[in-house]
Amino acid sequence: MWQFFADNPWVAVFAVITLGALLGMVRFGPVRLGAAGVLFVGLLVGALDEDIAAAVPAGVSALGLALYVYTVGLESGPAFFRELRGQLPVMAGAVVALAVTAAVVGLVGHRWFGIDGPFLAGGYAGIGTTTPGLAAAQDASEDPTQPAVGYAIGYPLAVVITIMFVSAIAARRHWTARRDPGSGLPATLVTRTVQVARDLRWADVPGVAAHRVLASEYRPADGATRVARELGRLSPGDQVVLVGGEDDVRAATDALGSLAPRHLLDDRSAVDYRRVLLTNPDLAGHTVGELGLGEKYGALVSRVRRGDFDMLAHDDLLLQLDDRVRVVMPRERTGEVTTYLGDTEAKVSEVSAVSLGLGLTLGFLVGIPSLTLGSTTLALGTGAGPLVMGMILGWRRRTGPLVWTLPTRANLTLRQIGLLLFLAVVGLTSGYSFRENAFSLFGLKLAAVLAIGAVISYALMVLVAKALGQSRERTMGLLSGYVGNPAIVAYANSRASDSRINNGYSTLFALAILVKIVCIQLIVGLNAPTVPPDPRLR
Repeated sequence: MWQFFADNPWVAVFAVITLGALLGMVRFGPVRLGAAGVLFVGLLVGALDEDIAAAVPAGVSALGLALYVYTVGLESGPAFFRELRGQLPVMAGAVVALAVTAAVVGLVGHRWFGIDGPFLAGGYAGIGTTTPGLAAAQDASEDPTQPAVGYAIGYPLAVVITIMFVSAIAARRHWTARRDPGSGLPATLVTRTVQVARDLRWADVPGVAAHRVLASEYRPADGATRVARELGRLSPGDQVVLVGGEDDVRAATDALGSLAPRHLLDDRSAVDYRRVLLTNPDLAGHTVGELGLGEKYGALVSRVRRGDFDMLAHDDLLLQLDDRVRVVMPRERTGEVTTYLGDTEAKVSEVSAVSLGLGLTLGFLVGIPSLTLGSTTLALGTGAGPLVMGMILGWRRRTGPLVWTLPTRANLTLRQIGLLLFLAVVGLTSGYSFRENAFSLFGLKLAAVLAIGAVISYALMVLVAKALGQSRERTMGLLSGYVGNPAIVAYANSRASDSRINNGYSTLFALAILVKIVCIQLIVGLNAPTVPPDPRLR
């Protein structure tokens, strides 16, 4: 059987992906391994015969990694640059915490325990759960299997210890947030019809000026229902449909009057509403205001659903392909609005080969330049070059006719394929070395070093967030992004419902990957100990 895998490496790769995906579905306490299950199955299969590693096709892992980090960059770039100014102190604190952790892991592991740099670099990537960091460690090491051993030991430690930290933060009910920039968009949106009881200018309604409440339909006391565009002064007897978060809509309702006995949305004879899939590439990268729906069709956008999140629409909200746009419009203009926005399911998964190919080309080019510091060579490489370029292009969204962003479903599909290929190949090529090193006294020493490093690292990040006056919810998200594991942010969301968790995750996710890659390359440069450790300990 094992020789069969060595003779048919593609069978081995996809068998590992299949079994690893099944393992990733198994729940261990509050989390699942997810894609990391592929790595552990690959290690198991690769440990069975050293010939399997030699047979795995070269270059597959690099391609998979490039697809993964580039698509991550496209998605996280806008949030990173949007949060840059307001969250700069937190970002700086995270950089310092990562650097201190690298120093602790490198110095303690190398000087006290005599562990080689590549093992420590891979372990540092493991407690940071950064797949691009593992690739950087392998590229910088003479033996790429050594970092994979450290990564496989550090990864489960990271998941367990981070969950303990998140649980401890969630349990703190009295957490002072002196300088939290706010909760951002509400976690969920509601729609209510309000009966106006007093004269009031629409602009003076609480939440309107801050774009936290909007009106979608309006019926004057003596008129017919219409789309709520350019509302002025409201009078007693008017009815208006409010959209926003639960608390914001309640505050606006109290200011206007009370809930109406009937919901205006139940009557669709004059005004209709529906979700329309944005598939017109000419509109991607433009704002809601730039769509011109009001001027062209007398319509307005009330919500935008991106992935699993509903966002309250406002004129400055940037749109991307595959957004589901909730449009309120005159019933007779429904067909025109739908045609204008696209609403073609077949285009949801289409990828522009020109923008994807050009973006990856630029990413690989950015990764080529290197800087030599003593025995260490620093370079973005295939792990960070496409990531950096993806962040920049995702932030720019489009350049003339080129739309850099990908439809959400296409982005997630390419990301998943790339990550699975990379982890399967790494597991298969490193399994035999993992078998020889991990289950030994040497493996226990490495695990101890990484556990110490993980506790120090996560504690520093929490202390930084607390010292800078961040909220409990945002701190949970910041720690999740600092570690960089989707399973952690999913667990954090299960403990508290607040948009600041996801905002915090987006703030540090991409930045932490870049900093970890630099630190990892420095750790790899640690020389082997002058007196080799006793081989019986290995």
